[in-house]
Amino acid sequence: MSKRTDAPGNRSVSVGGDATGNVVITGDRNKANLEYKQIALPPAHTVNMTQEVAKLRESLGGLKSDDSPKVTNALSDAESELKKPQPDKAEVGGAIERALKYAKQAAGYAELVEKLKPQIINAAAWLGSNWHSLLGYVGLSA
Repeated sequence: MSKRTDAPGNRSVSVGGDATGNVVITGDRNKANLEYKQIALPPAHTVNMTQEVAKLRESLGGLKSDDSPKVTNALSDAESELKKPQPDKAEVGGAIERALKYAKQAAGYAELVEKLKPQIINAAAWLGSNWHSLLGYVGLSA
């Protein structure tokens, strides 16, 4: 016996590849909007990651929240890792992501997004495709 896939209770979706730039929604008469800007990243070898983290520290340093020390600590972790001869990109990316998660909750973050875009674009390029999700913190997609 085979199950009908168009039955009223079936709301599953299967994507066989990349669904970037699409909205996938199930249900009856549902609507959705997607607003994002897709960008091209610079070559990784052109990015000075130490400089980008310093710019992030400068940009995020003015945010005031209970989590401000966590933002500072996360960026310090990234800077510390970058001082190693062979920095672990997963460590750097994780630290930047932590900083952005905390910063995004702070009052004033939305006003900083445009200023943060160049640093996040460069960081995502240097870190590689596993870290392109960082672009979402500033409303971008690769």
